Amino acid sequence: MRCRCISPDGGELHLINVQLVAADQPCTSRVKVYVGKGAKFSYTGVEAGASHVAAELTVDMAGDDSVSDIWSLYFGDGSRKVDMNYVIRQGGKRTDANMQVRGALLGSSEKTFRGTLDFLEGAKGSVGRENEEVVLLSPTVRNRSVPIMLSHEDDVDGHHAVSIGKMDEEKLFYLMSRGLDLADAQRLVVEASFNPVLDRIPDEDLKTEIDEHLQRRLSNG
Repeated sequence: MRCRCISPDGGELHLINVQLVAADQPCTSRVKVYVGKGAKFSYTGVEAGASHVAAELTVDMAGDDSVSDIWSLYFGDGSRKVDMNYVIRQGGKRTDANMQVRGALLGSSEKTFRGTLDFLEGAKGSVGRENEEVVLLSPTVRNRSVPIMLSHEDDVDGHHAVSIGKMDEEKLFYLMSRGLDLADAQRLVVEASFNPVLDRIPDEDLKTEIDEHLQRRLSNG
């Protein structure tokens, strides 16, 4: 899938990209977005299917005072491979970029996420934030997180962070002491992590489809 979008000067665009491809099929996507002066671009992504995922998102914030708000989730299980590359280029003055990614890995799945904030020359007064949180549900998963921040301008404010951790044993024990089995306890913890992304999707039927898809995958893990 390839997609080119424009959020024109003063406009607003919310792009929702949900990938639930069958487990025996690969999936490749490439999304490129131009954000104009005073425009706002929002992106909500779900990468929860396919045997091998290669997903690329490039956002060019060329306009002054433009805003980009990126939220995405991924889920890997079995022997699935997930490769994601997100790049936000901040070229206008006083741009505001936010990249938030949530993930969970199970089985022997592998994931690579590259998140780049690139402050170009002329991006004075711009702010950028990047954060990835991934929960490791199995000792045999392989996770690679590569946060990158580039700056060609001195008057910018950039932040990036990565949180990688196993499932909280105390939280699992508490949930299981309330009568849940391990799979249900893991599902609740993953859902809590994913909810900030899923809550951005206005279509309730689509949210239900995603939730049921994730529940099946977690139960089979």
